[in-house]
Amino acid sequence: DTDWGSRALKEDELLCLDATFYGNVARFINHRCSDANLIQIPVEVETPKHHYYHIALFTTRKVDAFEELTWDYGIDFDDNEQHIKAFRCLCGSKFCRNMKRSSRSRNTLTLS
Repeated sequence: DTDWGSRALKEDELLCLDATFYGNVARFINHRCSDANLIQIPVEVETPKHHYYHIALFTTRKVDAFEELTWDYGIDFDDNEQHIKAFRCLCGSKFCRNMKRSSRSRNTLTLS
């Protein structure tokens, strides 16, 4: 289910994954619009002191050896409330949203 966020988390509990400073090998998985070969599922973790989520990634189909792993980062380019940097998507998907979105920053990030 690719729309888990709308049901699993309340509006004030939405998550943002940022591996700028910390992360694991998943930080090297690239973005692909709509037809990525991975989906993300939240895994709730509760301990006596903490309650948090991990993101588990699962394939949506058989993946060949050495095939690039990709997932849709889920950025909504039409949401004017989000202050994200614009980027030029180079995913190559036939469903590529390829939306150029500007924000307060003129910096551009290219996803491939």
